[in-house]
Amino acid sequence: PIEQSMLTLSNIQNVLSVSADNLSLVILEFNETTNMDTALIEIRENLDMITSFMPREINSPMIMRINPNLLPVAVLSAAVEGQSLADTSRFVEDVIIPEFERIAGVASVTATGLVEREIHISLNHDKVDAQKQKFEDLIASMMFLPNLFMPGADLAAMMQQSGFDLDQLQNFEITSDLISGIIQGQNINMPAGYLADGENSYLVRVGDQFRSIEELKQLPLISVPFLNLPPITLADITDIELINNSGGSYTRVNGEEAIMLVFQKQTDYSTADIAKKIRLRAEQLQDQHQGLQLTTLMDQGVYIDMVLDSVMDNIIYGALLAILVLLVFLLSIKSTLIIAVSIPISIVTSFVLMYFSDINLNIISMGGLALGIGMLVDNSIVVIESIYRFRSEGMPAREAAVEGTRQVAGAITGSTLTTIAVFLPIVFTYGLTREIFSEMALTISYSLGASLLVALTLVPMTASRLLEQEMPKEHRITNKINNWYSKLVQGALNKKALILLSALILFIVSAFGIWQIGTEFLPTADGHQISMQVELPPDLATSDAVAVIDKITAILEEIEDIETIGVTSGGSMLGMGMPIGSSNSYSFYLLLNEERTLTSRQIAQQIRDQTENLNAVITVADTGFDFSMLTGGAIVLDILGQDMDTLQRIAQDVAAIVADVPGTIEVSDGLEDTAPELRIMVDKQKGIAKGVTVGQVLMAVNQKLSSASAVTTLSIGTEDYSIFVHDPKNQIGSSADLNELLIDSPLGEPARLGDIAAIELGQGLSSINRRNQQRYISVTAEIAEGYNTGNITREIDRRLADYQLPDGYRIEYGGEQLLILESFNDLSLVLVVGIILIYLVLVAQFQSLLSPFIVLFTIPLAFTGGFLGLIVNGSPLSFVAVIGLVILTGVVVNNGIVLIDYINQLREKGMAKRDAIIHACRVRLRPILMTALTTIFGLATMTVGVGMGTELIQPMAVTASSGLLYATILTLFVVPVLYDAFHRE
Repeated sequence: PIEQSMLTLSNIQNVLSVSADNLSLVILEFNETTNMDTALIEIRENLDMITSFMPREINSPMIMRINPNLLPVAVLSAAVEGQSLADTSRFVEDVIIPEFERIAGVASVTATGLVEREIHISLNHDKVDAQKQKFEDLIASMMFLPNLFMPGADLAAMMQQSGFDLDQLQNFEITSDLISGIIQGQNINMPAGYLADGENSYLVRVGDQFRSIEELKQLPLISVPFLNLPPITLADITDIELINNSGGSYTRVNGEEAIMLVFQKQTDYSTADIAKKIRLRAEQLQDQHQGLQLTTLMDQGVYIDMVLDSVMDNIIYGALLAILVLLVFLLSIKSTLIIAVSIPISIVTSFVLMYFSDINLNIISMGGLALGIGMLVDNSIVVIESIYRFRSEGMPAREAAVEGTRQVAGAITGSTLTTIAVFLPIVFTYGLTREIFSEMALTISYSLGASLLVALTLVPMTASRLLEQEMPKEHRITNKINNWYSKLVQGALNKKALILLSALILFIVSAFGIWQIGTEFLPTADGHQISMQVELPPDLATSDAVAVIDKITAILEEIEDIETIGVTSGGSMLGMGMPIGSSNSYSFYLLLNEERTLTSRQIAQQIRDQTENLNAVITVADTGFDFSMLTGGAIVLDILGQDMDTLQRIAQDVAAIVADVPGTIEVSDGLEDTAPELRIMVDKQKGIAKGVTVGQVLMAVNQKLSSASAVTTLSIGTEDYSIFVHDPKNQIGSSADLNELLIDSPLGEPARLGDIAAIELGQGLSSINRRNQQRYISVTAEIAEGYNTGNITREIDRRLADYQLPDGYRIEYGGEQLLILESFNDLSLVLVVGIILIYLVLVAQFQSLLSPFIVLFTIPLAFTGGFLGLIVNGSPLSFVAVIGLVILTGVVVNNGIVLIDYINQLREKGMAKRDAIIHACRVRLRPILMTALTTIFGLATMTVGVGMGTELIQPMAVTASSGLLYATILTLFVVPVLYDAFHRE
């Protein structure tokens, strides 16, 4: 009913459910435009309507928003040298956790591996029998004494007068439920209301809680007031022990017992800031408490800081290389400084606008600045080059600055607007494309807008003063290059078909090459941490499970690049202290050495290779930017249908096909979580003859198998002890015990379970998955080093083409492949809209419907260069690389705009078409080369992947730099050829 109710919600996209023993998790996926506050209200209303129809045993549903803040920002281990784990647990709870929780922005600190002391009260039947025997002897003596001293006296009547029933005493049965009720009822201290006594008002409090274990032992359970005997106390019939739960959990750091602390942050706080505060507080606590060791096992903040530092280094190196290019071309320190000043001013302006746009400094926004660092000087180069030309003709510096800026103002404004126009559609899209790259789009747009403003104002103003005494120098090499280029342009104009056909063939070849390489969503960045999830068979004994974990730990200790190994039982932690995983699962947190010989992905593969023969399902994930952690795997095939047996058979077949594809690893058929189960098959005819139904059997078995819960709490000082009561006779340890279970019957005599039911051993799924009310099983796989999602998916499709599915069953892709399809579709739309916006800007710039097409034809040239760059680099076509193509679409047209704009100006002055083309190409050659090379060299360090985490945006830099390099070279020939072909004299 919950699934049906949720499917009626507004803007709902998918309703997924996972149902297991005593738990059902329903996951709701909404459209990106949904107001989640409104959706939350609607969810509560729908739940309220169906809650009354749910069984009373079901707890109220809990609603929780799923967002990245549920993931831990840090994981630390705590240990105190020379102190037992039990004492360390008290210290961590009383001192360490409160200190961390005081940090502003820390939402919760969850501890695992704590040794908690509990009071276990076990009903001792030997003691109970002794007390009963004492009463029976006492009653026999009491029956004899009246006849001896008071002939004819009626003992029963005498006891009844005293308020005591002899029959109740003889038939009285002591149970664990009775003891639990007495303990719970006696351990009360609560307000009962207020009493007004004249002018005074008193709070009336009833009861007094236990203050010690000794007081608990002396708790009276049964009293016989008739004989004035001492009451039977709790200690008289039970065994009371103070024990700890150290045997029920497993937490180790580098093989030593420790306590693990998992930190979640509040939504509005920066991950890097919170992680830094946690590190500082940990250092302070270690200084304050001798012997305390707080070891970092996972820290998102450290990785983020490293990545941001790398991106900042790329920005600095890119700026320096761009300035060096300017100096080589201009051979003037003054002119170079005039242009170079546009870089810091544009960056500072971008930071101001980012602040008011609520854009944080992260790898995406900073990556935008790094990508645009070379483009920030493009407008200034064109302006200073124009001023130089007029100055070389003898014009005074002030007039040259004004005239030179005026001549190119329209061209650089149009080129800047075309670049910004490409990014605008990203800001107005929805989904993952917007979430990831909208900040980059805005950052680049801000910086380019600032650079245009600097080029039109600050550059001419500064040039009019600094260049007043300086005349442009003659460049013999430049003149030779110009003369050589003019001849090449003349030859290209005479062989238009050959030039255009060659460009087309190269485009087709590069597109085919990139299709062969394959696709992926995002490249995996090299991180300094690795996480592992180990799933062991559910029926494996705890001692055997620990032996397997110890063996895995020993294997990890032999890997030199691993510095710290942390492991805890119960699965990973996901927000609010909720463990994710089966009852026999373990989570490893591995911290890698900073100076290591292998990448995190190579280390992960080494771990897989060395643990593949163990009796465990081991999932290894590098904790850099690996989106497979959020998508369920690189390869996910969801098999949908209704019959579970058929689904399982198909899943096994599909998993075998996937496992046979080269490059797939960690293949799972979704059936690993099956567990042995005892199936009680009740014979309804035998049951009804005994007066017992299947429902009564269920309730009786459930009551016996239910784990003990705390009856109440004993508080001593600052420490709380949970009190558990159980009866050893009522514990079921085997199927034989189940057979002997007695079930109450209204017919009087209890029914033995073995007489009315057969108990069978079988295998069953630990959970059942449903999507939109249809059952499904997911076949998942990871991808080995050197392979990518696109190629493997194509091979899987080819092999599945021959597999016949039964009617009513289908296979759908999920995981990374689904993200690739959705994101590529979004970016295709962005690209089309961007090109349309570029065309509109060009129409306004050229006042022509035809000329813009000449510039637009340079876009395929950019794609050719981008594809060739990825092929040479060995990088698949990823979501990030396509973003690079989008950026190229706006950047590559700039040189064409400047060139065509000057050709049109020359023709307006009466110059012949061919002469105008050749002269414009000769004049604009240097600024075109300068703008292209400054952008390319500005991306140089990012293109080669300098620094940690830059792998994430490296394909974008490779695509942009190689595409711009290739497109610039061909633009110098293709644009003149197209202009000559499209325009008549």
